[in-house]
Amino acid sequence: MSRTRAWTLRLAGIATFLLLWEILGRILGEALFAPVSAVVAGFPATVRGYKLFAELAGSFRQLVLGYFLGCAVGVIVGTAMGRSRLLDGLLQPWVSMMFVTSVASLVPLFIITFGFGLAFRVAIVFIATVWYVLLVTYHGARDVNPELMQTARSFAASRVQTFTMVLLPALYPYILAGMRIGLAHAIRAMVIAEMYVIVGFGGVIYNSGVEISTVSLLGALATIMVVGVVLTEALKWLGRRTAPWYDERQQLSN
Repeated sequence: MSRTRAWTLRLAGIATFLLLWEILGRILGEALFAPVSAVVAGFPATVRGYKLFAELAGSFRQLVLGYFLGCAVGVIVGTAMGRSRLLDGLLQPWVSMMFVTSVASLVPLFIITFGFGLAFRVAIVFIATVWYVLLVTYHGARDVNPELMQTARSFAASRVQTFTMVLLPALYPYILAGMRIGLAHAIRAMVIAEMYVIVGFGGVIYNSGVEISTVSLLGALATIMVVGVVLTEALKWLGRRTAPWYDERQQLSN
């Protein structure tokens, strides 16, 4: 499918979604589900009243810290597990258990451990990110062509050279795919953590949710969804710009 056709279908899907939102909103009313026209008209007031963009910018601090820490740990541990049967056997049960554990269920434990400050919110974002990056990287490391590794050994490449010049390029599409999946969960975790302590962007969603009208609530939710889509597309763009083989290998990793 050509890129033009793909974007045409995406825009058609967005238009259909907005139309259904408007119809449903007019049926249910602003108290239950405000129509998109009311959300757009009330968005400037939402931005001013809740300092929406300032709160979002502040929330990005814990998002960036937790997300990139989760990506770093996920890539390192996932690669090690994928290339070592010993580590795979030792860590696989724990990874599997943590992968299916809801982040929200861990919030009370993390509050007890880290308190209500930045460390708590960073830890929640980290735990929401790391398992997705780890597992995708792990499966990529297991699928690396053995001939590539044998070729590196035949040229007496060191472990560092093998990792940076053979293994890392082969894993690059998988790493970016894991980062994209992890990013979506990191943003959700950021909001969940902040809603528990009613600060930042999560605090905006919590406070707007107790209003009589859903205009501000839906405006805030739409904002974080747009931010998530933009960041995800930025990762796709990064993959295409930095690795010409990204698109082809991405189809295998998704």
